[in-house]
Amino acid sequence: MSAPASDTAAATGGGSVRGYGSAAAAGLLAAGCVAWSAVPLSGAPRAAGVLVVIAALCAAASVASLLIGPASDDAMNFDPVTRAAQTAAELLRAVPWAQGVVILALVLEALHRSRPWHTGFLGVALLAFMFAAHLAESRARAAVLRPQAPLIAAGLGLLVLAVGAAALPAQTGRAADVIAVLAALAAVVVAGLAVPL
Repeated sequence: MSAPASDTAAATGGGSVRGYGSAAAAGLLAAGCVAWSAVPLSGAPRAAGVLVVIAALCAAASVASLLIGPASDDAMNFDPVTRAAQTAAELLRAVPWAQGVVILALVLEALHRSRPWHTGFLGVALLAFMFAAHLAESRARAAVLRPQAPLIAAGLGLLVLAVGAAALPAQTGRAADVIAVLAALAAVVVAGLAVPL
């Protein structure tokens, strides 16, 4: 059964202004993620510079596609300039730019030695970027993510456990075992939350 029109309007009200705000937030987060994952470039391979440029282009294209918004249901205008603009917009929407930013940021992070907290912070920032991109694309309020709050919290808990386990010295046997057990239990909880009832 579909939701009432009033509920839908409440969830997505002020779509244009809210979409622009979410797109701006997504753009700032994307730029921050690319810069954070690229630093330091001094010890990275030469290919890292090329990947940074590609990641920056993906971030810019992602923001552009979010600002354009979803495709219109109106019939295609037969004016050549408008038709060319509509075709370019469709091509821009067809590519998953946001996912490209995430993948490239993770690759850049893996190209140089990083402390566990550095990678953990990047994971949180990438998660925030994906949420901002989703809200901008759907023109929805942040309240639509409320049902997923337990799952998000559990995922962040797993990230904290992973960072803690990676930060432990190799000779810390018992503490590492305890964290491994906690991580396994948290994974079970996350899986239980993810399975629809």
